[in-house]
Amino acid sequence: MTDLTAAAVAVKKNPTMKDLVEQQLPAIERQLGGAMNSDAFVRAVLSEITKQPKLMSADPKTVLGGVMLAAQLRLEIGSGLGEFYLTPRKDHGRDICLPIIGFQGMVKLALRSEFVTNVQAFLVREGDDFTYGANSDRGMFYDWTPRDFEETRPWVGVVATARMRTGGTTWVYLTRDQIMARRPSYWQKGPWETHEDEMAKKTAVRALAKYLPKSTDLGRALEADEQKVQQVKGLDEVEITRIDDDPETIIVNETGADQ
Repeated sequence: MTDLTAAAVAVKKNPTMKDLVEQQLPAIERQLGGAMNSDAFVRAVLSEITKQPKLMSADPKTVLGGVMLAAQLRLEIGSGLGEFYLTPRKDHGRDICLPIIGFQGMVKLALRSEFVTNVQAFLVREGDDFTYGANSDRGMFYDWTPRDFEETRPWVGVVATARMRTGGTTWVYLTRDQIMARRPSYWQKGPWETHEDEMAKKTAVRALAKYLPKSTDLGRALEADEQKVQQVKGLDEVEITRIDDDPETIIVNETGADQ
């Protein structure tokens, strides 16, 4: 047996995570549907896995499940992009991969609706002038005047807004306590620890998305974002369980386009 043949047999018997991901390239291409370059997508996946050694030893089914979810949603994988994260976790003593949609990913999905033209989120920080209320002229409203744009001041709440193509704006406000109450129990050593501001804004956009006209991808993302991938039986079949609840926000507002 030649060295090349022996190496090929070894790969088949003991495939690496790289081998497994590359083997799924045809399925990834089908999920991307031409919206993204599949080769570039796989390279980004492999780069992210290489950066996190625990993903290399994680249950391959959970890693591939996260990769396929990102492909279905057509979101870029990579901690520097803020769209989709592959994060290593422990589940009853075994290493698994938990997929997490980031702030930029949630915004991108919300904008895929033909009815939504703009989605934004901002942090209200200590010292800002922020009030909300309602009156007969303006309906429900908020006013925000930042003290400055210094990002080191602690944040106390988050506002997420969306403008409708037909006119009008929908917005939600969550306090810091509400945001932290929604933070999942597995937040340590993940994007919540390294990108807290972005994840806080993502949480507000996720709450806002409940009240927006939804694209198919956004509906799928909202469901997947509240669930944990536990087992992948096939390329497109994922067994999932609920991991956290998502209580209502304290304010949901729809105002006219001129307000």
